[in-house]
Amino acid sequence: MRLRTIISLFCVLMLSLQTAPAQIKVLSREKLEQVASPGLSADSAALSFDTRYIKADPIKEDDQPGIYRFLVENVSESEVELLRVNTTCSCVTATPGQNRLSPGEKTYLTVRHDPKDRLGRSEYKIFIYTCSGTSPAAILRLATQVESRTDKSDLYKIQMGLIRLRSSEVVFRKGQKGVETLKFLNSDDKPLTLECETMFLPEYLTFETSPEVTAPGGEGEIIVRYQPEKEETRTEIPLILKGLGVPPGKSTIKIRIE
Repeated sequence: MRLRTIISLFCVLMLSLQTAPAQIKVLSREKLEQVASPGLSADSAALSFDTRYIKADPIKEDDQPGIYRFLVENVSESEVELLRVNTTCSCVTATPGQNRLSPGEKTYLTVRHDPKDRLGRSEYKIFIYTCSGTSPAAILRLATQVESRTDKSDLYKIQMGLIRLRSSEVVFRKGQKGVETLKFLNSDDKPLTLECETMFLPEYLTFETSPEVTAPGGEGEIIVRYQPEKEETRTEIPLILKGLGVPPGKSTIKIRIE
């Protein structure tokens, strides 16, 4: 009887351990603000800036990196050493014109922002550290707006007359209904309606584009649908595009069913 009681107590203990709620450490609002905006060091009063916030003009994703400058001055009576500069993103680097500033001396902090893959609006912080303590002496901000690239040709490696494609091959699994898309770029200076030679397309494959008319320099999609319930006679089918100004051999997408 005693052994049965011990076993029952052990089972209850194990069950309570399994169902006990996990301990989650919640940071206070004050702690979160300290991480996002740490306190400043004793050298904060020694540095003066022409501005601590720059709102950059919009740039394109494929533009050259934007260059911005903050003017910093040592307004103290002692030399200040700019030990290091950190930023909140690898796409932003900041370099001071000189690291040591005598009293009354000025220099520029040059900030470089790479817009590649940074589409949209963003704000970055720049932390300037001196030899005084572990906290930054100053925190600067850079606001950017990156718009879609103007030249997207490097994304589309395959040239087919008036269009460029990322890929020229579509693969379906035999017997499995599917839809595949191929992105293309209209590299012509006129609107483009893309069509194909339907006489070479078997019934179990259909072709369409989205949008139906692609603007000059615009992007579109070739949509190929596979319906395996219909009779299949070939496993490799050429999809010949029309009106691209090049021979069929240079305007063909390969469709494979494997």
